Amino acid sequence: MNIVLLFGGYTERDVSIMSAKEVESSLKRLGHKVTKIDISKEDFCHYSENNIDLIFNSLHGGIGENGIIQSVCELKSIPYTGSAVLASAIAMNKVLAKKVFNSMNINTANSLVSNINDIKKNEPMERPYVIKPIDGGSSLGVNIIKKDSNLDRLELSDKNILVETYVAGKEIAVAIIENHILGMIEIQHDEIFYDYKSKYKSSRTKYVIPKNIGAYQKELLESFSLSAHKILGCKGVTRADFIVPDEPSIQPVLLEINTLPGLTKHSLVPKIAQNNGINFDDLISMIIKDALI
Repeated sequence: MNIVLLFGGYTERDVSIMSAKEVESSLKRLGHKVTKIDISKEDFCHYSENNIDLIFNSLHGGIGENGIIQSVCELKSIPYTGSAVLASAIAMNKVLAKKVFNSMNINTANSLVSNINDIKKNEPMERPYVIKPIDGGSSLGVNIIKKDSNLDRLELSDKNILVETYVAGKEIAVAIIENHILGMIEIQHDEIFYDYKSKYKSSRTKYVIPKNIGAYQKELLESFSLSAHKILGCKGVTRADFIVPDEPSIQPVLLEINTLPGLTKHSLVPKIAQNNGINFDDLISMIIKDALI
């Protein structure tokens, strides 16, 4: 097939470039012809759709993940990987996504919308709590406000942000593809949370098959992930991120669902696939197959 590989962009650009490198190599091994487009340098909107069989979206965050690029693909009537416009837009907006998840009785952290100026005047909840961008990814802009944190040292804009109660526990990611659970993985790291450094720069972060999770929590991890994937109308591969409290009787907490999870050497979905006997090329083939349905 003739495949256009979208990458780069403006938000989470470095991660996108890393994903695209791995995807391009895989596509060529699978026998496809690949044309790469860095959307920050080329005008994809006016790119000719002639002789394009598929658009493989390796963008992360911003217009690559919030429904805008998906809208362009729809206008061009070309199949593309990942979720459609509405699912992408809602999943990218953590506030809207939480409302949808809560309507399905999926457990999420208590939260509210505020801004850094108001938080400095009157903190909205007891410490520790978490502040994060409403529409960000790769843990960029996420801060845990501990008892000794100095709010004045935070470099944040005055845009609205999401404030969540801090939940302690194991960090678990669940991958879904073709509306089925692909598997799950536990992230063990040295930082206070799974931040950008832990994800892409640390050699000490460990990824293990979860062992100390009881049947009750495991069942909820799978059912919450599938419910979130389906209620948003997601397509292709998604990754649901959870905190699982150490007390086995407490429900896992869904943090977010990612409609374009990373496909770098450090990324969770390829690791989950590998743990379940699916190599990277097979994973890419599954993503392509689902996009063409």
